[in-house]
Amino acid sequence: MKVQVFKISSLLLMLVLSGCQTVTNSTTPADDLYSKYRAKPNIKAFSIGTNGVAGASWGASSTSEAIDLAQKTCLNSGGLNCSVTEVNGSPVSNLKPVQNKSETVNNYNIVSKGVAYKPNLSIESTGTFVNKNYIITTNEMVDYCSKISFEHSGSLVDTTVVRIDKTNNLVALKSSYASKSWARISERKQTSQGERVYAYGYDQSDLINSKVPTYQGKITDGIISSASGELNDIRVMKITNEINSGNIGGPVIAESGGVVGLVTSLDKDVVKSSMLSIFLNELNIEYTLADEKKHISPSEIAKTAKNYSVPLVCLKEI
Repeated sequence: MKVQVFKISSLLLMLVLSGCQTVTNSTTPADDLYSKYRAKPNIKAFSIGTNGVAGASWGASSTSEAIDLAQKTCLNSGGLNCSVTEVNGSPVSNLKPVQNKSETVNNYNIVSKGVAYKPNLSIESTGTFVNKNYIITTNEMVDYCSKISFEHSGSLVDTTVVRIDKTNNLVALKSSYASKSWARISERKQTSQGERVYAYGYDQSDLINSKVPTYQGKITDGIISSASGELNDIRVMKITNEINSGNIGGPVIAESGGVVGLVTSLDKDVVKSSMLSIFLNELNIEYTLADEKKHISPSEIAKTAKNYSVPLVCLKEI
């Protein structure tokens, strides 16, 4: 899968290739980026912002994923009011059977405490309860959302941002709803390369006549492929699990059932549980440690993860 972005005000061309990222200087105009997109085979999408920031994606597994990636890349690169203008080489207006998730926000009108919001469905993330009141996730939504809520039993629940740690890509949210389930955090001091782990996150589901966005939980299995991140960053590890945008911020779980980290990117980077513990300790937020001697079946891991994790919803004030 390939994603390219271009910002007219800079000479930076970023190429994100599945599993790696390279940055090079370029004088390539935006038209050339568009030409590259046009030359690629379907499945692909092109998005551009009102301030001249563009994003293109191709080689995705589905049209909806290509749309998400193009839109998300445009936004992550500083695009304002980004919109997908083409899908598979045709203008969006001509593609009635293909609906861009970013356009479905017009189906929802959310009012909270007298303020009107619309959800931006191009920004996806998962949160994890660490006790009955507090949720941890990554920075995915903080920069782009006026308000962060989560979907629960067909309703949106408000949260308040408590603390942001951009260096370690962690965010603490306080929920207005008291959860009956929460994760257990692994206290292991060393990462074991090759260990089997499970990633849990949420995919958007198109439930007809729903008043709020709806989601379906998804679990994938894999192993810890690297005990450290780029430049031997020991705060981060890499996994082989299948990851999509709904996994960002979601838990990575060991066979003991303990959370060993949170997914931070589509490149399968995971911030380790040791960093989660430091973050929560500094905020004096209580959490429960995992019993590392347990061995839990994948079906039980999925069941418990569904109970303590939530799909986060990015709301933009109208």
